[in-house]
Amino acid sequence: MARIKIDYGIDLGTTNSAICRMEKGKPIIIKTDVLKDTMPSCVSFTKRKGIKAGDSAFNDLKSDKRRASKVGKKEASNAYVEFKRTMATSIRYHSSFMNQDYSSEELSAEVLKTLKSFVTDELISSVVITVPAKFTVNQKTATIEAAKLAGFKRCELLQEPIAASMSYGLTTNEKNGIWMVFDFGGGTFDAALLKVEDGIMQVFDTEGDNYLGGKNLDYAIVDNIIIP
Repeated sequence: MARIKIDYGIDLGTTNSAICRMEKGKPIIIKTDVLKDTMPSCVSFTKRKGIKAGDSAFNDLKSDKRRASKVGKKEASNAYVEFKRTMATSIRYHSSFMNQDYSSEELSAEVLKTLKSFVTDELISSVVITVPAKFTVNQKTATIEAAKLAGFKRCELLQEPIAASMSYGLTTNEKNGIWMVFDFGGGTFDAALLKVEDGIMQVFDTEGDNYLGGKNLDYAIVDNIIIP
């Protein structure tokens, strides 16, 4: 069977996402439409039935929150974040502008489409997407489904702490040994224990929490310190 080389990798994060390309053996981040390394994992719908993802969608979310605070009541927003946490569940996100509900996979697909659009010099159909170590089989399947909805014909998944250890292994001189890798993200926390010998990585164990990330610390500070 012929081996297919995949040059593109995507970090589909709870809070932010990014896309990179391997160039001469080195991963190069592809800048977003506003020349940033990452973009918010946010999707919004407009009154004219348009779809946004990234910084423009996040601006819509902030506008909705400001508007709600001025009128003194919570209004339904047409902008959504943190839908990665509900992958492979029955939770739906309703858009009054589109008059329909969206699954986490469909919203994630819009983020992937936008990341894909930042590649302007070639058409890409294959990608590696990183996922939390604690993702279940159903959540992994949902991620692959989101990739298909975004137009990728081939999608390989890679656990986030394993991706981090591989990146470290490309630059460190002392490669052999036991590695403990911590990945503390915007919405998830992962850890992996690896043995590295002669350039070969063996994963002993992985563990994680899909509801422990930087956003959770933000909420805890607000709820337990600022508000009291």
